[in-house]
Amino acid sequence: MKDKELKPARFIQFCGADCRECDTYERFIKGDDVALCDEEQKYRCCWLPDDYPLGGDCYIKKCCVEKQVSFCGECIQFTECKTMKEFYSKPGYDALKKRMLMEIKKRI
Repeated sequence: MKDKELKPARFIQFCGADCRECDTYERFIKGDDVALCDEEQKYRCCWLPDDYPLGGDCYIKKCCVEKQVSFCGECIQFTECKTMKEFYSKPGYDALKKRMLMEIKKRI
């Protein structure tokens, strides 16, 4: 599979992140595919296929796939989810939480 053929099926990801606002995705579109895998955490971008050779899926994506939901907001445990509360409590992640809540409202 050629990296240039890779594109997200959707822009809003499992945690509420929007690829269109991501520096990594911007660099990828411009031809830099080096950063598609986070060197620190060893996660690859959520939209990459399972057979992408670098990195692994983040724990949030794994949870959503296991529960067969397309994003955290579809999960019946979302409002009480300790994992997501901790995730959204990180500095600067309040925008992701806000986007997730907007996605939930759109689907109700």
